[in-house]
Amino acid sequence: MTKVALVCAFNPGNTGMYSVDLAASRFMRKLGVPHTLVNFQRRPWRPVLGFRSTRDVRYLRTFTHLLFWGDFQNNPVYGTNDFAKREVKFKYASSDEEAISNWSRLHLDISDQLQGVKIASVGNCFLGAGAAAADKSLRSSLRNFVRNAAAILPRESQSMRQLMDASEPSHNIATGLDTAFLLEGSNRQDYRDKKNIGFRFVRSGVVDIDAGILELAKATGLSPVEIPWTTGDRKASCKKTFAQAIDTIATCRVVVTDVYHLAVNATNHGTPVICLSRGDYNASSSVADAKKHALAEQIGTLDLHVTLAPDRSLLSTSKAIADAYHSLMDGQIDFEEIMQGLQTQKSGFRDRIIEIIES
Repeated sequence: MTKVALVCAFNPGNTGMYSVDLAASRFMRKLGVPHTLVNFQRRPWRPVLGFRSTRDVRYLRTFTHLLFWGDFQNNPVYGTNDFAKREVKFKYASSDEEAISNWSRLHLDISDQLQGVKIASVGNCFLGAGAAAADKSLRSSLRNFVRNAAAILPRESQSMRQLMDASEPSHNIATGLDTAFLLEGSNRQDYRDKKNIGFRFVRSGVVDIDAGILELAKATGLSPVEIPWTTGDRKASCKKTFAQAIDTIATCRVVVTDVYHLAVNATNHGTPVICLSRGDYNASSSVADAKKHALAEQIGTLDLHVTLAPDRSLLSTSKAIADAYHSLMDGQIDFEEIMQGLQTQKSGFRDRIIEIIES
């Protein structure tokens, strides 16, 4: 009988990561496939979705499939930074070297310990993988993972190219999507009928927000509303925040943000997003702005991707944002066509995941 372990990054207090994990749970329930959400690092915060925190190989061998679900989990950028720091913090390792070794063992070389279990990477980001792997001598482990995985579906074409450059071209690598796109979007009224402009800025060091929003309200004739979204508030309820965010997005004609997963979820619910990032596309961390440009390229929204002014001021960038908005409103940017293309990608992504599970 098919039984799937879904390894998730689980980041308490991060609304975007909650949406990724929620998509895992809902996707598997809809398929009717027995599954367990797994996280490799037990932390003092209680997961919302009923995770099993374990790295017991004997337990993982009880599954027919193990899917690394979303985020940067199989990317050395994540392993040598985010994961390694928590590994030391929560006393799984006494040094950075041991922490990185643990990550590699669990995320790249795990197929050596789970023979007979089909292992796949679904919707992971591999931006910056080559440089990070070379820096920490992880290239051979990355190649080992590519050779042994049943399938690897990076979440954008840029990730696919960088993964193949960092390891080797392989027939089992094909472009996927961010897994949060697997959440069901809502069938709501046309975005042009909405009266608000939603906003949230957390990631790119945006300044002059109040003045910039006032300028955008004048330029668009829309009422500004801030969208609730957390990126590290462990006291907040991700479940409540996510529901509130989706309800707020439903009132918006357009969303302006520098937050990657807010852009994913708003677009998934049929609301255009003008996504802001700095001009530096160096993917040296899991929160680098490069992933927003890669997302825009993947889903066809590069004309809605705006580079912040050098001073990172929303006010200084407001004209470029307003220009993108008016291009959307006058039909120069065809959002309906974008959504049709996204729907086609989502359908293909679902089918490939199902193929993995049924194989």
